[in-house]
Amino acid sequence: MIWIKKLWTLIILLISILNFSQEKLTPKVDERVEIVSTVFRLAGAEEYSQDYNKKYVADINTYFDAYKNSGIVEFIKQNRNKNGLGRDAVMSMALHLSFKNGKFSQIKEKVNLLDKRWEKVDKKQFVLLLNQFYKTTNFQQFFDNHSANYKKAEDEYQTTILSDFNQGWYSKFYGKKANEDYNIILGYGNGGGNYGIKTHPEKQKETVNAVVGMSSFDKDGNAKFDKNEFQPLLIHEFNHSFINYILEMGDNKSKLENSAKIIYELVKEDMESQAYTNWEIMINESLVRASVVRYMIDNKYSQKEINEEISIQEKRKFLWIKDLVELLGKYDNNRKQYPTLESFYPEIISFYNQLAPKFKTFMNDYEKNQPKVLSISPDIWNRNDVDPSIKEIIVNFDREMAEGSSINLGSTGKEHFPLIKNEGFVNNHKGIKLLTDMKPNTEYEFVLTDNKFKSKEGYPLKETVIKFKTKE
Repeated sequence: MIWIKKLWTLIILLISILNFSQEKLTPKVDERVEIVSTVFRLAGAEEYSQDYNKKYVADINTYFDAYKNSGIVEFIKQNRNKNGLGRDAVMSMALHLSFKNGKFSQIKEKVNLLDKRWEKVDKKQFVLLLNQFYKTTNFQQFFDNHSANYKKAEDEYQTTILSDFNQGWYSKFYGKKANEDYNIILGYGNGGGNYGIKTHPEKQKETVNAVVGMSSFDKDGNAKFDKNEFQPLLIHEFNHSFINYILEMGDNKSKLENSAKIIYELVKEDMESQAYTNWEIMINESLVRASVVRYMIDNKYSQKEINEEISIQEKRKFLWIKDLVELLGKYDNNRKQYPTLESFYPEIISFYNQLAPKFKTFMNDYEKNQPKVLSISPDIWNRNDVDPSIKEIIVNFDREMAEGSSINLGSTGKEHFPLIKNEGFVNNHKGIKLLTDMKPNTEYEFVLTDNKFKSKEGYPLKETVIKFKTKE
């Protein structure tokens, strides 16, 4: 719910047994993903219309401009909003297609895993129109024209993300091999979205497809991957296969339900904003995220990197993540008693049953420890008569802050962003000086985010939007 940086032999045999997938993970750009993302881009789907890769987007616009009113594009426009065909639903369809002899068809599945948002859509018509678009536009020519770009991206991901990815850790940590196959697919034209899509074709294993969003390219249009961003996404995605099914075993769900519901209701708004719409997803996500931290610990990440990952999850309102990581340490250090995570799951149930009665207090204490913006000097916050000649402001916090800051554009965009330079912390780190350049009679907005702003004790800033308007 990443979505998604990539997966990441007696001795030779042992290693092969421990690996969760005996085949080497190889990232690939997939023609199915590229054509489906392209037609949704042409239909105006915002999440597939990003232009991080300006050269590739320019090529798409040039090559397909004459086809922007084609049948498949109009079909998508008619069905998108009515049926919610966005984000992961788009990639779900792409990966539920097979492509043979230049023709797409919907795969036959042992278990239907196509996203439910397609239930009321005429899928046969979609596939028919997609095939017409493929043939009419000679999409294969467009795809082949960019094969060198795709290969560079695949090589870059392999080198940057997979070269030191410990594929054997999963079976060792979980005490079992996964039953699924794994694919890493680079969504070259997808923009920044990361998606985990499962398929289960007839007479085959279930397949986990990690669709990796791409949002960083150099001036020549070559893909770049930040290890600190993409490797945790990869580690995260494949943890799900070892965790989610356990909740459905025996009476695990019934034993967790009451406590998990209490916790979920208190963080519901934050969970729903991440598309975690029920307590079951929350439980699995929190366990996956704690397991990512255990991977980092077992694979000798620095303490700073580990702390940053924990902080990221706390900001996403998995406030119990640190305690859950510690609990999994008990599992990791007592493998004779707990050979598999399944055998340890009663301890996890007990953890949540003990957390629920005190979670509201726990959450309130956390929020009290979060630093907050007290005021701005001079007083401009939420005012409509700000002097446009002001050249500097100081944002005042209610406590001492650590090094690090992060300020974003507001919803009104770059034209309404008043800041030109961050001068750094002042007043014993209880304030930060910002230089401004403003025009008369103009609304301005900027956001102090929880990304890097932290108190000296390590608590993230409560994200704050600063708005004001200058006088004429």
